[in-house]
Amino acid sequence: MSVLLFADVSDGTLNMDATAKAMTAARMLGDVTVLCAGASASEAAQQASRLDGAAKAPMMASPRIRGTHRALPMAGWMRSAETRSRSSKER
Repeated sequence: MSVLLFADVSDGTLNMDATAKAMTAARMLGDVTVLCAGASASEAAQQASRLDGAAKAPMMASPRIRGTHRALPMAGWMRSAETRSRSSKER
C-alpha cells in the first residue's frame, strides 16, 4: 500500500520532529510519499526526501498556501486526484 503523508511545513521549513514521528508510523503501512506544501516548500521537500523511509517528496509551492489555512487549497487538489484515481480503476 502507498501512503501520502502531509508534512508539517511552516515558512518553508520542515518541522523535522513532527514529520519524522509521522513517518515512523506511516512507513509501517507501505511506501511513503511526503508532500510538502507552502509558499516556499522546495527546501522542506529536500529535507523530507532525506527522511528514512521517504519514497518520494514532491512539493506544492504557491504564495496562496500560507499560514494556518494552507490545507484548504489542497482540498480541491485531493478531490481531483481521488477522482482521477477512481476513473483509472474503472477502465
